Amino acid sequence: MIRRFYIMPLNHRATPERVAEFIEVYDACDQFIPGLSASAAGLDFGGETVVWENIFDSEETYSGLYMVHPYHGCSLDSYLMADSPELLTHDIFTVRYEIPGDVPRIESGIRRLVLMNISDETESIAEKHLSECAEHAATTVFHRDNVNWVSPKGKAWTHILEQGFADEESLDAYLETAHGIATSSKDGLRRLGIDISSLKILAYPFELKEPQIPAPLPEDGPAFYAITAQLAPEDVAAYVALLESSYDLHMAANGCKLVQRLRTVDQGYLGAEVQSIWEMPSIAHYNPMRFSTGGDANWNRYALEAMALVKGGTRRFYRGV
Repeated sequence: MIRRFYIMPLNHRATPERVAEFIEVYDACDQFIPGLSASAAGLDFGGETVVWENIFDSEETYSGLYMVHPYHGCSLDSYLMADSPELLTHDIFTVRYEIPGDVPRIESGIRRLVLMNISDETESIAEKHLSECAEHAATTVFHRDNVNWVSPKGKAWTHILEQGFADEESLDAYLETAHGIATSSKDGLRRLGIDISSLKILAYPFELKEPQIPAPLPEDGPAFYAITAQLAPEDVAAYVALLESSYDLHMAANGCKLVQRLRTVDQGYLGAEVQSIWEMPSIAHYNPMRFSTGGDANWNRYALEAMALVKGGTRRFYRGV
């Protein structure tokens, strides 16, 4: 089993209403993607980060089906990709570990993640102190980030301490123990003899659903990718110029054809919208496009300059009817 946590810090546009929608979309992922289970998303108690936890049944599901599934490209990425008018995040990263058999599970409660970069020389010391389930904790896993497939960003952390607590009272009681104090700071972990260079701690409520049975992967084929950007009327000309000089070039380089571009009529609305629609060979075709963005100067220019003009909007994939 591959256990994964997607850590997604929120940006300045993350209103409570939109964050609730964001969490709902991620929480529901196991309804759609076969081989992905134990899907739960929650807002860190600090209020600035959404954490999505899940389990993949195999490396093939994680690096294969999950990447090309329509729900990934259509819904999940709308909140993550810097070219999306629905973007709510920045500086996202993942942590994950792979173990034989099942991951220890409770159905609901509080999840606490302690993410660490520790030296190989003191890994055995960390295992000795952190692998056992501590007082007041219902579940504990301490493990190195050891999953083979890694995104172009690389690995953010070397080790993960995952703890489950029945409720906030149990978590609070744990934090008052010597073990809780030790795992709450770099100084505390160093007192255990662990050579640690960096640390991040997240805690959030979670609730798992009954096992889901997703529908079979739908037949893929030509699709239309539409971005509708909401803008101030005075910014439309600059935005369209950036589309033409950057984003259209990115899309063309990835085998996508611009089929339509519309704007709302002048003096007809308080705000303005520009809708661009490109045709692509398939939804799955979007997966390699996603990984091409980081090194694409045209995409990065659009994400930096054009998205500064965008006030909101939508990002949708469509089929012809």
